[in-house]
Amino acid sequence: MNRKLRLNSPLYKKKSEKKHTKKTIALVCFCLLFVFSSFFSPLHQIVGGSFFKLYENWKGVPYTNTYKKIDNNNLLPSNYLPKNLLSTSSNPLDDQLIDGRFTIGYGDKSILFGYPYSFSTSHFVLQSSGKYASNNPELSQTKALKGVLISEIEENSDIIFTSKVIYTYDNLLITQTLEPVGADLEDLENTSKGNYYKIEYEIENQSDASREVEFTLLLDPMINADDICKLSADGSHIGMNRKFETNKIPLHFAFYNGDLQAHLITKHKNTISPDMAYIGQWAYLTNVLYLEQQKVGNYTDDSAIILRWNTETLQKGEVRTFRVFYGVPKGKEGINLQHHQPEKKSQITLYFDANQSQLSSEEETRLREFIGARRWKAALVEGYTDAKGSQHVNLELSKDRINQVSYALQMFGVKYEKILHKSHGEFFARNDDVTRGSGEQKDRKVVVTVWR
Repeated sequence: MNRKLRLNSPLYKKKSEKKHTKKTIALVCFCLLFVFSSFFSPLHQIVGGSFFKLYENWKGVPYTNTYKKIDNNNLLPSNYLPKNLLSTSSNPLDDQLIDGRFTIGYGDKSILFGYPYSFSTSHFVLQSSGKYASNNPELSQTKALKGVLISEIEENSDIIFTSKVIYTYDNLLITQTLEPVGADLEDLENTSKGNYYKIEYEIENQSDASREVEFTLLLDPMINADDICKLSADGSHIGMNRKFETNKIPLHFAFYNGDLQAHLITKHKNTISPDMAYIGQWAYLTNVLYLEQQKVGNYTDDSAIILRWNTETLQKGEVRTFRVFYGVPKGKEGINLQHHQPEKKSQITLYFDANQSQLSSEEETRLREFIGARRWKAALVEGYTDAKGSQHVNLELSKDRINQVSYALQMFGVKYEKILHKSHGEFFARNDDVTRGSGEQKDRKVVVTVWR
């Protein structure tokens, strides 16, 4: 199997029409020539010299290939990008930045929400001396981060094996590494047959001043296309809204549905264990910066987990690392990775009468016109209710509304397996003395997001 390392753009597409091949190659060569010419002089080095000489001129040290040779093809080292490429003041690769959120699957089955449709509801939050940043652009009160993606891919394919995303924030260099490992959590010769993904973050302080750094990782499991899964910690069943700290954190959490089971390894000789883990509702956890000890109602059965590494001081030049593993312990098919890259996204909100899940003819017409004749890659259908009634009844009502809209989408040409579901019940509804008795029309809805 041939592999290569590439600098990825979210706009990258595999060229399928042979008549454009020569033009494409010429354009790519010109772009590479332009980028490299920005960092190396004189220009004839790029045309006549090898990559190895360019690397040595740039780094000032002899070139050492840190990747294995496969089919006699050398791979670029994982650190081949100069750090000044990520300057916050002037970035020549703005159109090649991604937020780096990811989803993971086992074979053709999902173990994180969104797989296999390049859609993710997992993210991280970094706190640096009281300021927050996240790779989730929808999270309020945070600086939205984007980074450069470097990935090891299968030749002539979009399948990603190893991925690095490099960000900068507050003079910190943040490197997210996602790499397949075996059932023993050790490195593999053949990374297409991994059991787990190593999920690792390195934070390097490039400032002259110290930084107080705290890190939080949110993962949103979805097992075999079902966003509702059973939970266990070290083999014992657990419920929602459970907090574990320091020495009470289990060796692993399990998320399972039927025969498929995914493990999150939090304590092992190869992990750098978090200081806190919290199992709770995704709708709640995805919107918090600092998890407070408070009572959360049972609005949904959509589980997620937050891992937090507490605040530590990073002096100039120091590096702090966070590392866990997520995957299928006994799988034979290998796990796969997709990054969050919905390229052209559209959205519609459909409204319902009180206590009703049936689409009105007007809303059905709006949905049909919205879908049109386009070929959508996938759809996310999110169900909501008002605050009238019990939490359990409203959760079931939001699921019924999702089912009705999903059925309509299938009638309009969207295949069932391309539809992702999230049921929020009354979690996001206005809930006060005025609305609790009658509810609000704007809360009785289903939001459909489609992308190509």
